[in-house]
Amino acid sequence: MLTQKLILIALVCVLVIPLSAPIAHAQSDQQLALAGLLAPVTVRYDQMGIPHVYAENSHDLFLAQGYVEASQRWWQMEWWRHLSAGRWAEIGGEELLGTDQYYRRFNFAHYAEQDIAALSDEARTALDAYTQGVNAYLMDKTPAEAAIEYEWLALAGINLEIEPWTINDSVRWVKMMAASLSENYDTELARADIIEQVGSVIANLLVPPYPYDIHPVITEPGAIDFSAALETTALTDFTLPQQLTEAVYFPFGQGTGSNAWVVSGALTDTGLPYLANDPHLSIQMPSIWLEVGLHCVGYSETCPYDVVGVSFAGVPGVVIGHNQRVAWGFTNAGVDVQDAYILTLNPDNPLQYQYNGEWVDFVVRDEVFGIANGEPRTIPMVDSVWGPVMEMEDDHALALRWTAFEPNTSLDAFLALNRAQNWEDFRQAASLFNVPAQNMLYADVDGNIGYQLPGQIPIRADGHTGKVPIDGSSDIYAWQGYIPFEELPSLYNPEAGYIVTANNRITGPDYPYPLIDVYSYGWRAARIEAMLQNADGPITRETMASIQGDNYNLKADFLIPALQALTSDDPTVQQAIVWLGEWDRQNHMDSPQAALFEVFWVELLRLTLVDDLGSAPAGGGDLEWYLLLQLIDMPRNQLWDYRDTADVVETRDETLALALAGAWDLMVAYQGDDPALWNWGDLHTATFEAAPLGWGGFDPALDPILQSLFNVVVRTSGGNSIVNATGWNTNHPYAVTQVPSMRQILSPADWDASLRINTVGQSGDPRSPHYSDQVEMWATIEYHPDWYSLTSVEANTQATWVFVPKE
Repeated sequence: MLTQKLILIALVCVLVIPLSAPIAHAQSDQQLALAGLLAPVTVRYDQMGIPHVYAENSHDLFLAQGYVEASQRWWQMEWWRHLSAGRWAEIGGEELLGTDQYYRRFNFAHYAEQDIAALSDEARTALDAYTQGVNAYLMDKTPAEAAIEYEWLALAGINLEIEPWTINDSVRWVKMMAASLSENYDTELARADIIEQVGSVIANLLVPPYPYDIHPVITEPGAIDFSAALETTALTDFTLPQQLTEAVYFPFGQGTGSNAWVVSGALTDTGLPYLANDPHLSIQMPSIWLEVGLHCVGYSETCPYDVVGVSFAGVPGVVIGHNQRVAWGFTNAGVDVQDAYILTLNPDNPLQYQYNGEWVDFVVRDEVFGIANGEPRTIPMVDSVWGPVMEMEDDHALALRWTAFEPNTSLDAFLALNRAQNWEDFRQAASLFNVPAQNMLYADVDGNIGYQLPGQIPIRADGHTGKVPIDGSSDIYAWQGYIPFEELPSLYNPEAGYIVTANNRITGPDYPYPLIDVYSYGWRAARIEAMLQNADGPITRETMASIQGDNYNLKADFLIPALQALTSDDPTVQQAIVWLGEWDRQNHMDSPQAALFEVFWVELLRLTLVDDLGSAPAGGGDLEWYLLLQLIDMPRNQLWDYRDTADVVETRDETLALALAGAWDLMVAYQGDDPALWNWGDLHTATFEAAPLGWGGFDPALDPILQSLFNVVVRTSGGNSIVNATGWNTNHPYAVTQVPSMRQILSPADWDASLRINTVGQSGDPRSPHYSDQVEMWATIEYHPDWYSLTSVEANTQATWVFVPKE
């Protein structure tokens, strides 16, 4: 009966909501009285449903921001705070308990209080006002009135009460972003496993160093001439053990991250810079970003905000964007800020570990986990002098040391960026940015451009590389402090006239401090620099957009010539080689050759790396590209041999032909026997799944209805290690797993000429016309105007809210 009731309600929603949504859920003019306001506030909603808040003081500005962002994204805020607190199982049930245990180990609620104490009075005041605004929205609302998801969950027997929003909830989300952008603990364990199976020499060949000879570093723009043919230093040929004991896990060179580049006015049509940014993050619904404008009426020292951009729902201010003088963007730096320490357990007492010659007690926290439709469970969490214990075996444990466990003032940094008026202000803001460490790009209305690496980056003791877990039985390998901010990489108005950061290496090999083990091998950065160097005439806003939407597949540059050099009697292989030779090497969604080529790529990985290593190292991205580039020049390397053909030892050319023939057969199975009708977009779809109702698992009959209501599916171009970085991996062939989570092109010459696009839409409510009104534009590299001036906002206002103090 419950399932039948849910299906009936879902059908009503699917049929009725599209008719009622434009009336019920479009913003309409209204006046609201809010407790805590000091003066009236005006909120103008533009054509995309983006709020522009105008207030007379900072307190009211952030209070109103909290209210309007909760009104558009409350369920997302609720879901996120449950995640950061390790409380997902309270909503999603037993199957999410493992995720809860993982995040509860981090004890983010405790460390968030530590961060709050470290923040400035101004940041705490902003957080307090924002929190007041969120709770003003929640006041007197039932859960179903606050968000539609509560009603669906209640019908499934999951009844949630809304707890007041807290400052801790906001600060924990910054911790979560740090967790999602810090991977060093996993890479240390993976490298140790690889070394154990194949030895350190071969491990260093399978995870080679950054190719400085063909790919750029951030702080040396223009050092490589991309108009010339480039050759990389060849790796030494090698032989693997005949049979590995288990599949090798390679979380290296994942191929996605973010793109950002800034171009000096000396190279542009306006005579002032352009700054482009598209952060690459896991696909999700709604977007991780919420667009907002924050404007002080009567801009002054007491109300110093006139900023527009994107933020996280639950966090005051703007994270990425521009004010009246300064623009900025971020990419993940990938610096090594985590370490795994090996602890020796006391054989007589597993709750003790050896440290500096003594047995020391672990600190044990008994954590209570709520479970939807289940009984609570109490599970102990264990902490050490290094940090939380992540794994515990019979005789040893692994503990995590991480900069996110130190007092963090990144929220101060965001607000300082919002206020920055020049390069000195920008760098002062950057000095407050502890974690996650980001590459920060800069442009201003005076024509200056710049780059700064911020963050707490550990200085390690002699003998501690940070590449593998280290002995934690004493303080010998404790961190020796952090790299001083003034010694962190920085760049201001470089001679090249541009700066590119696309998760490529930050500095050359002579920089005195180790920063990164392996993150990205620089394919996207190389392509962006090449396009900037070879631009035809002054760089325009349209040039920046064409680069941001570039789908050129650089791995085709070494694989297609290798295919064309084949001699094959197979007519299918012959036809495929000729056809791929006619391809422009752009992974456009409508390209039939792109579809064949990517299926060929997966087949090639299966016959080479997966065959011998048990997995594709990075799911099809940066590292595999570089390894196959090297293997092309090793035609008889063991990896070319397909082990399933025990009586044949294949060489490079045989395996290339086998992979291409197999790919052709698969494309016939996928999309029919007419190659002219094949296309990349039907394979490479982006499914934006709303959590948790769009995930499935409620009921086989109900799931398709919920997914049609909450989820959005779109064909996409691009791919791994391509500038249009719609990432995918070989575990989920071709389906998009990571996306350019928003795109922006900022123009200091005329801020109203700036452009932005979000992934799906501004609203988190599927009944809203702004739930997915940007998704097709996003998929086809279109933009909406980034309205900034009061004149342009007023001209594009669709609704106005006026908040007045509640008496």
